[in-house]
Amino acid sequence: MDAESGFRHVVSGFSGERSGVESECFLGREWEVLEQVLLAQGPEEISGLPLTMGDLLGDDDLGTACFYLPPDEVAVAARFLAAVDAERSVADHADEIARTFRHGDVPAGYPEILARFLEKIRDLYSAADQAGEGVAKLVQG
Repeated sequence: MDAESGFRHVVSGFSGERSGVESECFLGREWEVLEQVLLAQGPEEISGLPLTMGDLLGDDDLGTACFYLPPDEVAVAARFLAAVDAERSVADHADEIARTFRHGDVPAGYPEILARFLEKIRDLYSAADQAGEGVAKLVQG
């Protein structure tokens, strides 16, 4: 229902202006690394759902955009994420992850942080799927 209320209404939930907003997951710059990890796990039309795909609700012309994944696509994303082994997926992409750092110096514990982010994303989509809800994604750049 929030998506039907439009961009500003949905974005206000991210800023804490409204109560009743469900789970949130803030990725920061890690979303780009996690996107590559997920895209390698299956066809882009499915593996892209959790992070990069969705309908544009709107943008503010200042670098903030909001995308929405409706409940039927959340269900597909949740099933996909349930089949992803977070630790193994991150480990399988260690070389690519290292290339995102100067001189390939990956900070100690960073792969574990990425795996926890993947688990958090999986849990968010699972909860949304179980509740029959969509997922809004806020991109700020």
